Amino acid sequence: MKIQQRQSKIPVGISQCAMGDPVRFNGGHKHSRVCTDLLSRVFEYIPLCPEVAIGMGVPRKPIHLLVDKGDAPVDAIRVVGVEDPSVDVTEPLRAYADSVVPELAGIRGYIFMQNSPSCGLHGVRRYLDNGHSIDSKGVGAFARRIQQHFPHLPLEEVGRLNNSELRENFLVRVFAYDAWFRYVEGEEWTESEKLPSRIARIIEFYTAYKYLLLAHNQDATRALGHVLADARAMPEDELAFVVRGRIMEILSHPASRKDRTNALMHSQGHLKAFLNKEEKAELQQLIDEYRRGHKPLSAVLTLLRHYLPRSPHGFIHSQVLLSAEPAELGLCDFQ
Repeated sequence: MKIQQRQSKIPVGISQCAMGDPVRFNGGHKHSRVCTDLLSRVFEYIPLCPEVAIGMGVPRKPIHLLVDKGDAPVDAIRVVGVEDPSVDVTEPLRAYADSVVPELAGIRGYIFMQNSPSCGLHGVRRYLDNGHSIDSKGVGAFARRIQQHFPHLPLEEVGRLNNSELRENFLVRVFAYDAWFRYVEGEEWTESEKLPSRIARIIEFYTAYKYLLLAHNQDATRALGHVLADARAMPEDELAFVVRGRIMEILSHPASRKDRTNALMHSQGHLKAFLNKEEKAELQQLIDEYRRGHKPLSAVLTLLRHYLPRSPHGFIHSQVLLSAEPAELGLCDFQ
């Protein structure tokens, strides 16, 4: 099995203000050129502004996260007016998130606006009822509800996507999440094709992603392999949920140069028997130069792909690690 790249754009949710729409509380926007000019090459956006959707208007009085004490759990928050705490929009924001679940059923990622009491994903400031800020451990009420409805969905904040490494990691996760639904859940299969069993598709998906997963977390990848070795020990739906969750968790860890080098060496091992002495030495040297930071990953992948047709073994041909990475698609460098 070889997982093909999607030919159409991937549906992704996004905070509407990041698209340049003037929907913020002050009547402004937070336009992200990274999102609209770069990632729009592969993403088809579904923009939402929950605060406008629940009728707060533009402009509107600011809101913030209110908690009773500093050690309050992430869900023990109220979203209230800064000037008038009697204005409580916690439940409307959660109810709106519940209402858009059908509309978002097909999305493969979500980009939230940072520092927002409705949409912030990380480090949203929390306050006591006396107005004192106590910490930055909050999550926006709308974002949190979406997170609960779609527990494995790749999520990221607009501002963090300005970092090329975080952007690459988000793209890798979105591509994988999308591929899971297209292959494991059968969305890309045609009626004329014989559909393998779901368990077989799950195992084949893991197999195709194995070296990419190793590049992100070797121990967790091997542990997942042990789960799949006894795949029939749990109900099919539970197996699919567990495996998808673990794959997304593994990919959430940025790939290190060390672990990527290990995965590349595994790939090289499948090709050694089909290379002459000079070719082996060239490939080994290139991998080592990548390890030391002297060559880009794309250089190694290009040479591996050049030798790939020589191998008759389906395993190495199926490896997603050897397909085009986000950087090669022009999605990592942006000025």
